[in-house]
Amino acid sequence: MNTTAYSSGNRLLDSMSPDDMAGLAGDVEIIILKAKQSTQSAARAMDHVDFPIDAVLSIIATLRSGESVEVGTVGCEGFVESDAALDSLLSSRAAFCQVEGRVGRMSIGRFVQRMAASAGFARSVRHNVRAALFSSQQFAACNLKHSILQRSARWLAMTEDRVGRSRLTLSREFLAIMLGSSAEGVSDATHRLGQLGALAYVGNEAEVLAGESLRNIACECYEVSKAAFAASLLA
Repeated sequence: MNTTAYSSGNRLLDSMSPDDMAGLAGDVEIIILKAKQSTQSAARAMDHVDFPIDAVLSIIATLRSGESVEVGTVGCEGFVESDAALDSLLSSRAAFCQVEGRVGRMSIGRFVQRMAASAGFARSVRHNVRAALFSSQQFAACNLKHSILQRSARWLAMTEDRVGRSRLTLSREFLAIMLGSSAEGVSDATHRLGQLGALAYVGNEAEVLAGESLRNIACECYEVSKAAFAASLLA
């Protein structure tokens, strides 16, 4: 097999050297996930790790009240679940598919073996976890300091980047849950984005009309997070 010709479609995996990617095609199974499909359960043993290709996965924290809040999203720049890279076989958070699409699924057994056998693979994975941690901290600040308009634009721009298409199946109510905001606030924000010519909403379908405009409206956290992941691939 010519490992140099193999491309998984996941940026993290595809950034690795040919030696670190050796045999990867046999270790990764392409799975198509539907929106809202569960991929990990909190406090349960993991049996796989997912490397998104054009799907987007959400990491969810559930409070005692039963309310759920998104605490992270993962697309083609990373993988789920990061606990697997930190010597844990238990998932600390639930995860589900946010935007339907493909993931490369690797069994937890093969992931652990690769982490132990390949210093390059382990280094790339850990650098990715570091970028994800940095981004989650950045977004905590974002949620406190930036407007719902900026945050909506940032979230939509990041999602478009991850899936590689402008049309997204995404209700305003779901977007509100992902941003930890009120449905009214998100509705006002998406309406304003429409007025600015960046976005169009028809039912549960959002279409990015002007990606550059959307990114200009987004807060600084869009570029900061993007740069962190880009740097992690080069480290």
